Amino acid sequence: MNVLRRLSGALAAAALLTLAGCVGAVTEGANIAKDKVVVSNNIAAAQAGNAEAQYKVGKALCCSLNEGEGFYDTPKSVGWLCRAAAQRHGPAALKLGEIYSGDTISGARVLRRVAAGVAGSTTNMTVAYAWLRRADSLNVVEARGPANEIWAELTAAERADGEAMALGRKELPCEWGAVVGPG
Repeated sequence: MNVLRRLSGALAAAALLTLAGCVGAVTEGANIAKDKVVVSNNIAAAQAGNAEAQYKVGKALCCSLNEGEGFYDTPKSVGWLCRAAAQRHGPAALKLGEIYSGDTISGARVLRRVAAGVAGSTTNMTVAYAWLRRADSLNVVEARGPANEIWAELTAAERADGEAMALGRKELPCEWGAVVGPG
């Protein structure tokens, strides 16, 4: 009887994991469809220079786990976010700080969170700090906490560089290749 209970418990757990995987795949498919609509609805305005549209396109394209495969594309995402940030768009600066700190996946994207945990992420904490500070200076209050957390982990030299970039005394790199190097 004990063996039968253990077996039925194991089968129930396996069934729940399988169901969770199916739900995750369906949810991820819905997220991709939604993000494709966001890009489609905003790409013309983004190309015309509208900062909010550039932000929406950049956020929708963020972020890939396997570059060159699938819809999400981190370098393209960052390119659109950089265009918006250059126009002093605070949420774009926040998203750039998140991306360069390795916090690339928003919302309930279970499968992508698991994959990102396995694959890891590319970070540049000094640049991330500078973008978060820039966002904070543009009145994006959600940037302050993450900026302070990164600040606490930076060396004195990194702090000096980050502050100089945030305050415009030193160039703040934006484009993916300039921050993390070529793919």
